Amino acid sequence: MKKLLFLLIVLLTAFLLSGCAGDIPAQEADQPDGGTADGTTDDGQSSLEYAEFETTIPGEYQNYNKRNNLVQRGHRVYLKYCVGCHGEYGNGKGPASIRLITQPRDFTSGIYKFRSTDSGSLPMEQDLYRTITNGLARVSMPAFPLMPESEKIAVIEYIKTFYPNWEAEKSQRLIVPIPSAPDDLLTEERIQRGELVYLGMQCLKCHGTDGRGTGATQTEYVDAWGDPQKAFDFTRGSLKGGNAPEDIYRTFHTGLRSIMPSFGGDTLAAVTADSLPDLAAQAGMSDAEMGALSSYLADFPADGDALYGAMTDSERLALAERNSWDLVAYVMSLRKPINTAPAVLGPVAAP
Repeated sequence: MKKLLFLLIVLLTAFLLSGCAGDIPAQEADQPDGGTADGTTDDGQSSLEYAEFETTIPGEYQNYNKRNNLVQRGHRVYLKYCVGCHGEYGNGKGPASIRLITQPRDFTSGIYKFRSTDSGSLPMEQDLYRTITNGLARVSMPAFPLMPESEKIAVIEYIKTFYPNWEAEKSQRLIVPIPSAPDDLLTEERIQRGELVYLGMQCLKCHGTDGRGTGATQTEYVDAWGDPQKAFDFTRGSLKGGNAPEDIYRTFHTGLRSIMPSFGGDTLAAVTADSLPDLAAQAGMSDAEMGALSSYLADFPADGDALYGAMTDSERLALAERNSWDLVAYVMSLRKPINTAPAVLGPVAAP
């Protein structure tokens, strides 16, 4: 009797449960996003939405994800310090650019003036680091010496992403070696010999006979971005590429792309004694001025045959380096010290 009662209870329970379950209506089975209860859409595709992360298999390229993180941090630094001038897309069209005479750099073109690489190459990362740290004189690029190094490195990686060919071209960069300045850089001998190099390389065509543009025949330029430029006045103001002797040497050898040519290799060796008197006359130098320099003519090859026929390649490179430092010495000698005390305090009374 007890077994029969137990069996009836089981059957009754099963009947009640089957009656309550029923079939799920179709409209309830469909998910709000068009998927179904099993997580698929009508066409069989997954309806689950995941964030899109760029990852790689561990060991395939261990630094890939690390660099992506660096670029993301660089983006935040860029938005904080750079976007106002260089623009959201790195094209130099930020909201502040309309008020600037010298337009901000367009990072999308891959053209940079201040580099330690040859004229046709992208800059090194250390070149961008130097520009960020020191700024650029006489334009609106400020210096960020107090920016943490980690932020500088991050924003450099982000800036590189604006030029789509950076990764493909970076292996083609040719670094121009910059030696340390000689101990005798500012001796009278180097300065006067540097004036002959200045004359022989015809620097006066752009910078004038006195370094401030007097007698210059090329006075107006348009750079690679279509902006007007003028040759620098060596007698005043800070040089954009830096005022240290090595900075000036680097500018001679790498050039300022689209504005000043580069004098790489043995180019600065191409000063011969036979050409200097005629160049001096064309520049309007007096016989007395040239006479003061004539004792240094013997330090240069007599003519083109002596330069390219008698000298070896290594000898020409050594001569080019000497002429480079002589030219640096002369340019530095043109710079005049500026004392603002009389302008601020008035004339100093005689003792």
